[in-house]
Amino acid sequence: MFSLITSGLFSQSIKAEVDRDKILIGEQIKIKLSVQGGNVGMSWFNFPDSIPHLEIVQKGKIDTVANGAATDYYQIISITSFDSGAWEFPPLFINGVNQSTPAFNISVLPVDVSQMQDYNDIKDIEEVQMETNWLIIAFIAALTLFSIGMVYWLIKKKKNAVVVRPSLRGNLSPLDWALAELNKLSQQQVQTPSEVKKYYSDLTSISRTFFNMQLQQQSFHQTTDEWMIALQPLSVDNETRISFFQFLRLADTVKFAKYQPPASENQTSPEIIKRMLQKVSLLHSNIYSNYQPK
Repeated sequence: MFSLITSGLFSQSIKAEVDRDKILIGEQIKIKLSVQGGNVGMSWFNFPDSIPHLEIVQKGKIDTVANGAATDYYQIISITSFDSGAWEFPPLFINGVNQSTPAFNISVLPVDVSQMQDYNDIKDIEEVQMETNWLIIAFIAALTLFSIGMVYWLIKKKKNAVVVRPSLRGNLSPLDWALAELNKLSQQQVQTPSEVKKYYSDLTSISRTFFNMQLQQQSFHQTTDEWMIALQPLSVDNETRISFFQFLRLADTVKFAKYQPPASENQTSPEIIKRMLQKVSLLHSNIYSNYQPK
């Protein structure tokens, strides 16, 4: 229920209605401002920049209602206070008008929380003595030492890793072994994506194994780019080298990009590898003379 505070202004009437004049700290009071019989385009109330102990929380929009040849204007504002006491809401003025709304008093009461069950009074800050938890420190130290040891072991293991070479039958040379394995693959029928991926993975593995045994290259630990750089100085004709490099790129595309090459490329890939391995073996046959299969 709003209580009415009016100020006559000739044919116009200025009103300020408040819904209550007592609140607890933080609660809100709604004030309904109105001008009855106003003119179109008239100015509105001037609000002060600040009101001691009071705050304007929200200003509603200005509504209009036709009243014959005149217009009535309405606006609701909400105010609050966080200071207990009796405070005055000041008069409000309209530019060009000599009268204003009367001032009115608001009583702000403190909130009594002492009877609330979950109420806890604010206590003074107490200094806390920090105690050293040696068990936690010992655990962290042990975990750190274990982590360092694991990293060292993994690095040492990687450096000392021994490449497991395929078991060669009798006195097969690396070339004879590789050609035999390639012939086996050539007889396979690959159709599904998983079969094609394994097919090119096996072709690459045979090639890396051959170069590891024949030239003692670190082909198992090199990326495709690193491996091709290592193969670049070989005294092999450009056509054979380029064809082999193209196969390596194709194999990477199949394994990592899920590319499905035409069946014709599946058939020609072993032949490209054979040609490369045969020429390398012919040019570097002296290396195999010192090779003793294990």
